[in-house]
Parts: sequence; structure tokens; C-alpha cells
Amino acid sequence: MRQSDKIRESIAPLNERLRSHPLYDAMRTVEDVQIFMENHVFAVWDFMTVLKSLQRALTCVDTVWVPSSNPGARRLINEIVLCEESDDDGEGGYASHFEMYLRAMERCEANTTEIEEFVVALRNGTGPLIALENARIPDCTRQFVYRTLSTATHSQSCELAASFAYGREHLLPEVFERVIEEVGDIGSQRLGYFVHYLRRHIDVDGDSHGPMAEQMIIHLCGESPLRWQLAEQAAVRALEARIRLWDGVLAQIETCRSARPVEQVLEKRNDRFLEAAIRLGWIDGLSTDEIGKQLQMSTEQVEAIVTGGGEIAG
Repeated sequence: MRQSDKIRESIAPLNERLRSHPLYDAMRTVEDVQIFMENHVFAVWDFMTVLKSLQRALTCVDTVWVPSSNPGARRLINEIVLCEESDDDGEGGYASHFEMYLRAMERCEANTTEIEEFVVALRNGTGPLIALENARIPDCTRQFVYRTLSTATHSQSCELAASFAYGREHLLPEVFERVIEEVGDIGSQRLGYFVHYLRRHIDVDGDSHGPMAEQMIIHLCGESPLRWQLAEQAAVRALEARIRLWDGVLAQIETCRSARPVEQVLEKRNDRFLEAAIRLGWIDGLSTDEIGKQLQMSTEQVEAIVTGGGEIAG
């Protein structure tokens, strides 16, 4: 059995949990779809983080160019970036898939404020961890993006490629088919461009990007058992993170449906997020001082969160 087939076999139960997740059946109204999109748009954004990290690792993006060491992987990642960053938008122009998703949100009157403010903060130089902490989004979405950022900045190329291939490109066509089924039953014209976005992703991921991403893993792992092991572990982590995100979005839809205020689902202070960020930083070998600098906090504040010191002073 090929190593890539072994990974597919290992992650099959997780894929099945995602294919049969109750979130899809819960999307019964335009309002339900809006909640899904307001969370999922952050996953659409952080998809590009993984993709661009792979491009930086596998190609030369410096002004003074030199050829990178793996021309096969270089070709594959550049082809994927071309489509994801500047695809045919279906309306005579070009746009990234993220921009197409924002357009779909606007047309179905989903709230784009949080994602737009997040991107503005990044454009103005705010670090991604701080921008993520400040965003008024559910904790499930915050944790998902944090895990992606951690993968993008602290993983080997084989792990990045596995997270990208098995946590995104191979998974999303089947998941998006389920979303289309439910959105089609709602029958609102406001969701037309969202359906176009989903169908476009199904076409490019299923027909080309999925196989290309798996080929990239084969290039990167080669004959190294360690690299294949790391790739499998990364694939599992990516799918588990997606399940937790879907669980959280489902909970939010159910909460809103029961007429409780959305604010009850959001975190005013994100101490649980901060604690997870700090602990992951330690696992990645960062010192308390380094973590504090990234989070713009003192060493005492960092330690207080992990030890349950209550509200952060200052």
C-alpha cells in the first residue's frame, strides 16, 4: 500500500464524521446560512495562510531570485496559488476565493464587519494573534484560526502540505456538496453567488487541486518514514480542528434559533483562547518572554492566565 493510501485509510473515520456532521441539516434558513458564513469566512481567509506558507517554503519569493530545490512541488504550488488568488469570478473578472466569499456574504446580507475589521487590522500592521484576540467572533472560530496560524508558522513543509491536502483540498468538495444540498432546499436567490462559490471550489479542488496537493506530499515526503508520519499526524490534527469548528458553529445556530442573544455565544474576554495560545507557544519552544511580546502582554500577565489568576491587569 502506498504511503498516501495509508494516510487516507487513517483519516477515513474523521472524514466520515465531517461528511455526516449535523451542521448541514441545521442550515434550514437564510439566517442559519449567514451564521455559518460569518464563521466559515475566517477559515477561507486562513486557507490562504497555509497556501502562502507553502509557497514561501517551496519557491523563491525574494527580490533576488534563485531556483528552489524541488521543481515538481514548485510547479504544483504555483498553479494552485494562481487559481486561489486570482480565479475567474464568474462575472467577467478575477478575484481571490476569499474575495468571492465576501461577495457572496454581502449578497445574502451576512455580517462582514468582523472579518473586514480583522483584515484591516492586519493591513495596518497588527499582529495576527492580537487581531484574532480582538475580533468579536465565537471561540470555536478563534481556536480554529489560531491552530492554522500555528501550523503555518511552526510546521515542516510535509506537515503543511498534509494539512493543506487532507484538511482542505480533499475534504472540501464532499463537504461543500452537503452545504449545497441544504442551501438549495432553502431556495433563496440571495444565496445564488454562495452556491456559485461552492460549485467553483468543488470543481477545482476535486478535479485538479486535490490530486495536485497529494502529489506535492509525495514529492516532499519521498522515502522518509518520519516525514510520512509527520504528514499523517498533521492531517489528523487538521480534520479534528475542522470537527471542533463545525461543532461550535452548530451550537451557535442552535443558540440563535432558540432566540437567545448572539452575544451569549461570543466571548467578551478570551482567556481560554489566550491560555491555549500560551500553552501551544510553550510546546513550540517559545519562552514566556517571547510569547508575551507576541501577545503584547507582560510575563506576569502571561503566567497569570495559565495559573488562573483571573482578570488581566492593565
